[in-house]
Amino acid sequence: MPAPRDTSVIVRAARLYYEQGRSQTEVAAELGLSRSNVSRILTQARDRGIVEISIHDPEGPPRRDDALEASLRAAFGLQEAYVVSAPRTSAMESVARQGAAVITDRAAQVSSLGVSWGQTVQNVVAELETLHLRPRPRVLPLVGGHSALDQFDSGDSVLRVLASRLGSRPETLYAPAILESATALATLRAESSIGSVLADAARVELAVVGIGSAGVHSSPHIVELMRLDDAERAAFDAQQPVGDVCGRFVNAHGEPLGAPSDQRVLAVTFDQLLRIPEVLGVAAGAEKAPGVLGVLRSGAIDTVVVDTDLAREVLSRL
Repeated sequence: MPAPRDTSVIVRAARLYYEQGRSQTEVAAELGLSRSNVSRILTQARDRGIVEISIHDPEGPPRRDDALEASLRAAFGLQEAYVVSAPRTSAMESVARQGAAVITDRAAQVSSLGVSWGQTVQNVVAELETLHLRPRPRVLPLVGGHSALDQFDSGDSVLRVLASRLGSRPETLYAPAILESATALATLRAESSIGSVLADAARVELAVVGIGSAGVHSSPHIVELMRLDDAERAAFDAQQPVGDVCGRFVNAHGEPLGAPSDQRVLAVTFDQLLRIPEVLGVAAGAEKAPGVLGVLRSGAIDTVVVDTDLAREVLSRL
């Protein structure tokens, strides 16, 4: 057997066994050693730190990046930031699992929750395990409904699934989220059954919202549903929208856009969102960086959950 100091033989045996997937018998034949000697050499490789074995549990909690989290908190004055990744797991899945963990932690401490829409929010809610809370929190919609943006394949809305996982009954807003005219929006808001739900939603203790970025994923669909005419679309584009939250668009400086887009959305207002004690924003994918940066600059988000690539891209744009 080679002496413990013969590092080159140990490294060669380790490469054959761990990197190339050779069996110990094959390694022994390659190096002209007995199989028992190869076993001892591989043990030396681990004992001397030449080989390190890590176990990555795909079902375990995502890994957090402390440095990126600290940078996000400092840059945007956040209460908390979660920057996550997981081996062999997509950015969306990592964010969804961490977002669900944050909701699980907060749910027992609040009496009311509000939820918006979007693919990331949907994935977060899907990751939630059923909780048995006493008392049961109220669960309210922050925005009106839309089948393309807030429904699971089963047909259940994000609101209903969230309420079910928290052992609560959803307080439904029977109205579309996006309207084609300011007049239609004003008419619906004047309805007591709609106005009262939105008023209660504006007073929730925890809001769970997706963060959109103009031009990608659901954001273009929101604008399309507004049915803006040429003059309205020009006015909208002139305000240089970069991101959205609860259907409300902001520019790169984090300033909320005015008409026409803010007159087409049936949702809590931007000012109301700012007054909610904790707004948990979730987003996944580096392509969302422009929108996430704008929304974070708006001050609407208190706690954020993003993946590492998105966090790096946002910070690189400061």
